Amino acid sequence: MKKFLAFLLVAGTAIGGVLLWPGKGPSIRIDVPEGTNSHRVAAELVKNGALSSRLPFLFWVKARRAGQRLHVGRYEFAAGRSAYWLVDDLIKGRTQKLRVVIPEGFASWQIAERLGADGVCDPKSFLQVVREKKLEGYLFPATYDFEAALLPATVAARLKAKFDEMWTPDMEARARQIGFTRNEVVTLASIVEREVRAREEGPTISAVYHNRIKKSMRLEADPTVQYAKGEWVSRLTYADYRNTDSPYNTYRVKGLPPGPICSPGLDSIKAALWPAQANSLFFVANPDGIHHSFSDTYREHTNKVNKRNRLRRQQK
Repeated sequence: MKKFLAFLLVAGTAIGGVLLWPGKGPSIRIDVPEGTNSHRVAAELVKNGALSSRLPFLFWVKARRAGQRLHVGRYEFAAGRSAYWLVDDLIKGRTQKLRVVIPEGFASWQIAERLGADGVCDPKSFLQVVREKKLEGYLFPATYDFEAALLPATVAARLKAKFDEMWTPDMEARARQIGFTRNEVVTLASIVEREVRAREEGPTISAVYHNRIKKSMRLEADPTVQYAKGEWVSRLTYADYRNTDSPYNTYRVKGLPPGPICSPGLDSIKAALWPAQANSLFFVANPDGIHHSFSDTYREHTNKVNKRNRLRRQQK
């Protein structure tokens, strides 16, 4: 009898709450993380002042068979919203989307930082997933609308799915035609991505590296050394080139590094697959910091480096 009366009390409170309209006051924001359950959501609602008791919320979850239908994400509820309508919001997934821009050329640690700062997932756990699944280079740069508090594996899978969508059968066929695996294409594209400033130069920069690979020359690509050091620095020293002991140091190791160093965009992937028809083996950044000068011989390259350095000294 006591249990029945208690049920009637909860049911009466819950049903009466359907008629309540949101009152005045500050809105209440909560995140419903992936993998949570209705009891944890109810506790979070009480903790943040959206409800005074968990019972009405749990009643409506059960009455509407909503236990497995509560959507993950970030919610902002008006003050005084009843348990019935809170459950309704959660069933229908009336979430606030988190828009995240992943720029071309971001390494996994930069992507992790941005996802963490925007509240999408835990950055350290995301990085761990990337390393375990070897996803560096395959987290496609684009603009995404995420839910809040997702599992890192879910986020990584979505970024990888976008890459898979962009990688076409024509690209796969072209990779085989030039004797590259997909991973080698993405690795080269990631180097091009970090080198290029003017998009139109991408195919020519790619040609330089293709030509070096054909001649069994070291790539001597600064971004690979920066990646080995774990940071994108503006200038490297001779000690960096000489002392950075890593398979990613292309000043010491011939050929492509073991894998990508960042997430390349579509332009750089295409440049890696379809390099320009050029004999260039060298390039040097111009004083404007955007364009490059290309050379076929080391002597020509040295002259251009010296000219660039003179111009820099004159500008100081």
